[in-house]
Amino acid sequence: MTAIQTEKQAKNTPAAAAAPVQKPVALADLIVKSRFVRMAPPKIRLVARQLIGQELTAALNKLKFIPRRATKPLELLLKNGLSQAKDKNFAEIWVKNIIVDEGPKLKRRRIIHRGRATSILKRQSHITLVLTAKSPAKPKAKNRHLK
Repeated sequence: MTAIQTEKQAKNTPAAAAAPVQKPVALADLIVKSRFVRMAPPKIRLVARQLIGQELTAALNKLKFIPRRATKPLELLLKNGLSQAKDKNFAEIWVKNIIVDEGPKLKRRRIIHRGRATSILKRQSHITLVLTAKSPAKPKAKNRHLK
């Protein structure tokens, strides 16, 4: 028997066909996602930055006083996270992180002068909300004036 044949036999054994290894997740973290939100990521990030590090109910209250259209998808996502956290019996829930990634773009054309056309990109976002059961450490403020 050659080394190649023994490797093939080892791959065919039931021990090698075990379940795939999953990444370890902290027990106190809860991840909630919203995909294909029809709004550009920079607009959502403006609002999302203000909510990181706050208690979940305080973040929901703060959203009511922010005059931006991006508050609606974030409010729905926070309410979804609140209901999932209640199912898992979390006492206090904090917003650990909000990640806003770019989704696919819908590509459209607009006719302009002299028979030409310009492209219009309708951007979409993927929002990931990470909730934790304990108070996260507040990031230190950077003083941009000191070098």
